[in-house]
Parts: sequence; C-alpha cells; structure tokens
Amino acid sequence: MDEEGTRREAIAMLQRGIAITEICTKLGRTRRWLSKWRGRFAAEGPAGLRGRSRAPRRSPRATPERVVRAVLAARDRLARRRGRQRFAGSGADAVAWELELAGIRPMPARRTIERILERAGRTARPTTTAGERSGGPYPYPPAGAPGDLQETDLVGPRHLRTGRGPVRFFDFHTVDVAGGGIATEQRADKSAESFCGHLVDRAWPRLGLPRIWQVDNESAIAGFPAAGRIFTQPVRLALLLGVEVRFIPMGEPGRNADVESFNALWQKRVLRRFDTPGLGRLARVSGRFERWFMDERPHPKLSVAAHGTRFPGALLASLDGQLRKIPRGFSLDAYRDAAGELRLPLARGRISWVRRVAEDGELQIIDHRLRLRRAANEYVIATLATGRGELTVQLDGRVIASYRHPVREKVIRPVVGRGR
Repeated sequence: MDEEGTRREAIAMLQRGIAITEICTKLGRTRRWLSKWRGRFAAEGPAGLRGRSRAPRRSPRATPERVVRAVLAARDRLARRRGRQRFAGSGADAVAWELELAGIRPMPARRTIERILERAGRTARPTTTAGERSGGPYPYPPAGAPGDLQETDLVGPRHLRTGRGPVRFFDFHTVDVAGGGIATEQRADKSAESFCGHLVDRAWPRLGLPRIWQVDNESAIAGFPAAGRIFTQPVRLALLLGVEVRFIPMGEPGRNADVESFNALWQKRVLRRFDTPGLGRLARVSGRFERWFMDERPHPKLSVAAHGTRFPGALLASLDGQLRKIPRGFSLDAYRDAAGELRLPLARGRISWVRRVAEDGELQIIDHRLRLRRAANEYVIATLATGRGELTVQLDGRVIASYRHPVREKVIRPVVGRGR
C-alpha cells in the first residue's frame, strides 16, 4: 500500500469507530500523523489526502515567468519554420539567439533554457553527423591552448537578392580550435589574394598567429600538388609569418570539424535567418552574430576552472601580449609588383599534407610517387621543410621515410620566428 492509500485506510478505520491507538499500531504511524490527516480530510475531503510539494511557493532565484513565456514562444516560432528556415534549429542555442534578437533581459543560461524546454516537453532532437571513412588512427594536430591550431574555410558562393539584381559573395571563416575565437568576413571572390586579405586584415589581427593553420584542399591555397605547384600566395604568407600549413585529406571536410560546425551555425543564424538586401546589411548582421558568439554565448570547450572564463572574447583579452601577432607595419602592399600583383617571397617553414596511403602502399604527394607498404591503409603526415628541401613521412609520430625535394628559388627567413 502506498502512502496515500495508508492515509485513506486510516480515515476509513476512524469512520468505522476503531480506536486511535489501535489504528496507529496497525498502520505503524504516530498520533500526530493521524491527527494531521484527519484534519486535512475534514477540511478538504478526499482531495486533502493527496501529497503536496514541499518546494517553497516562491523562489527568489526562479526564472521570471515572462522569460519562461519568451523561451517557449521562441521555441514554438522556430518549430513552425518551413523550407530553408527549418534548418535554423530549435534547441537551447537557437532559442538563446532568438531571445538575444528580441532583447530579452535577464538572458537565461543555456542550461536554464534546456530545463524550461524539458519541463514543457519541447525538447529538440539532436542531429547526427556522418562519420569519416574507416582507416587507421587519424593524426590530429595538438590543440591544447589558444594559438595552437586554427582552421579556415569559406561558405559560398552565395547570392543576395538586391534591387539591382543578385550579388555574389563568399564568407570567410577562421576558428581557433582551443580558444573558441572566430573571425568572419565577406569577400567578392575566393581568390588567393582574398584568402591572404582575410588572414592579414581580419583573422590574425584578432586571433593571433597560430602555430598550425589547417585548411582543406581549395586550389587557391593548395595549388596543384600533382604538378608540383604548391607555393601559393596564402601558403607563402603563412610561412613568411612563421605559421605551419597543414592540409586535411581530400574529401574529408569533417577533419576541419570546428570551422565546418561554425559554417553551419553561421548559415543557420545569419544567412537563413535574415533578409539582407545588400552586403553592408549582411556585414552588420554577421558582426552582431560574431559579437554574440564571442562575448555572450558560453563556449562548450571553455570552463572557468581551466580558462578563467567561458567566453572566447574574454579569453582572448586575457591573453593579450601572449599570443604571437603580425609584426607592426606588416602590409601585403609591400609585396606587390609593378602591375599590382601580390608576389610574396618563399620563407623557411613547413607544409604538411595528411593523406591516407592506398591499400597497395602507394602514396602520391606533390610530384612524388611513394611506396610505403608498412603504412598501407593508414593515415600519414607528409611534411615539406622548405629550408632543407626535404620531404618526410610520419606514421604514428615516427618518421618512416625521407626524400630530397629541392626548392628551386631563394628561401628567406620568416619575419616571425626562425622557420625550418
């Protein structure tokens, strides 16, 4: 018999005229307990025998009811979206962005929003992502601290509908993997010069120079390795500033997971959320989103215990003076020829390619066809040291092969660091 059943039985025994002492003995209860429920029954009838919450009627820390209503209303708006807008999501993070746009204060924490949605039965299903191809262990670069590793990628081409017709653009995104900082920018094309401009004008002044800059195999950066044409202007820029360049495997964009995730979030919260009749308006909306991401959205990779803050912007501010910076006065214009073309010199440094060796042990890298039977079906890192003219191949952190790769132009010292 449950507790409520025991209370009903006690009242029934009283109504049958059984003595109080006998009732308490049989049910294992006290006279005070029986008196309490006898009084409740007299005042409220059978309903008075039900249990009541012991929580206080009011809590000074409770979320204001108007904020709760705003959370649920935002969730319902997101759930009703159709077409492309359905990709905006409807979980706690999407709701938080809706509240930010609406100017709701106080802004509830993500966990508070989650609890409100859970209590109301309005939780969103998590999305799943496809895994990468099978193979040996993947050699992820270390990213333990801000500045260890940055990833750059672009979204585009995309088009805006304007009164003068469609406007084509690309959105450049750079993410600091360990620190969570981001830099975004819209440009008219995805040329090598646009990549260089994004890095020098936007990403690296804000985030600092990384130890490793990781990118996919976009030809404006990667060039045409099969023909040996690898020293593109973005690669030269990175080496000149003492940054190692690392290319992820062909056809495996998930290896740049942090920037790919940000790409999706930016498109959902900016491009598909707002009507932007021109690049100026898009830049303002994107800038607002960027400030929210940096300064108002707790980053899942950051903790107060480990970083002193959960906000990427505050973390960057605390590291001012510790991260490597572009030298004062550095300008791309100093490296243009008479026709205005960018002509960066080649500096000492390292360019790496992560590749998966074929089952027969063959690997094509730059203009080398290598036989690496011991690394068959495994991921390796092939690294060219421009200063030494040497190509090495590593498996599980150990060098398993080394080849000469003469560099047929002058190689200078980088302006940051010493290079290799």
